[in-house]
Amino acid sequence: MSGVIRTVSVTRRAVVVADGFWRRRTGLIVPALMLVIGLALVVGTLTMEVPANTAPPGPQVFPSLIAALVIVLAVLLAVDVLRKPESESVEVAQPAAPGQPDDDLVLDEEGEPQALRPTSNHRALLGALLTVVVFIAALTPLGWLLSGALLFWGVARALGSQRPLFDIPLSLAISSIVQLAFSAGLGLNLPPGVLGGIL
Repeated sequence: MSGVIRTVSVTRRAVVVADGFWRRRTGLIVPALMLVIGLALVVGTLTMEVPANTAPPGPQVFPSLIAALVIVLAVLLAVDVLRKPESESVEVAQPAAPGQPDDDLVLDEEGEPQALRPTSNHRALLGALLTVVVFIAALTPLGWLLSGALLFWGVARALGSQRPLFDIPLSLAISSIVQLAFSAGLGLNLPPGVLGGIL
């Protein structure tokens, strides 16, 4: 080894990647979805049928707290996105002298430095949504313990977990903890499904 460290002289230039009001604030999608979920919780809580002989605090307290928390977080997140939108431009580096490659440089089809901006991971989002759909369909026949484990396992895989076999017992453990919290802590029974005679 010669002990020489290769250096590349680079120049930097700003490239506009997001030039409109809404294009720089695509992060508002998340607080908008959270707001819809919070309002749906409010409607569900207000239209809940509560028996007359229910002891206080009643079944509407917990969903009301969750709805309020979701709405407050949605508003705070929206304010943050409005105050700090995405940058109009990003800096891209290119070698100062032609013909000197830079290993970290991403080039487009014409050999020009490519301006990169954060993008959504559509594959992870689709995987998580499909997992939730399968969970909803499997909840009644399989019961909470198995379908909940499937939910945790599927979301972990969608978000990039590289250890599917390790995730199986971990998902079952998390699902079991939630089952115990609801049954022992809150006195509520989650759907037992195929394990009805065992649980």
